[in-house]
Amino acid sequence: MFHKPLRRWLAAVLLIPAMLVLSGCGSGGPTGDVSGKVSFQGKALPSGRIIFLCEGGDKPVLSSAIKDGEYSIQKAAVGHARVTVETFQFKQVPVPGAPKTSNLPGSDAPPPGPYVPIPQRYRTPDSSGLTYTITKGQQTKDFDLTP
Repeated sequence: MFHKPLRRWLAAVLLIPAMLVLSGCGSGGPTGDVSGKVSFQGKALPSGRIIFLCEGGDKPVLSSAIKDGEYSIQKAAVGHARVTVETFQFKQVPVPGAPKTSNLPGSDAPPPGPYVPIPQRYRTPDSSGLTYTITKGQQTKDFDLTP
């Protein structure tokens, strides 16, 4: 019915979108709510950020603040993701006219929590070694970082 080159082209045109949908962690499909705890050497991280870098679909990046060791990401696309974790050292900055010192100019908010330095490898997806496959619905995933 079709010539061989045309069949290959048609198969490729139909197969590539199907592979993208099946690869997961893209947009428009089922989602999951992921929450959990992040600790370093068994102790909850007081503050920081966790980032999920999806490997399929349009490769969305999902992040959540870590507060008292806990994080929560809502409506994450289903699929495999690489994970990174960061902590930040806040410095007290004097703000002219403010009664107290602040973390950021124009803010009287206290620091989000004591700074806990973690190894630099957790900041990048290629070296963190952290992954998770997001599934449909609510789920819990804890991460315990090591030195």
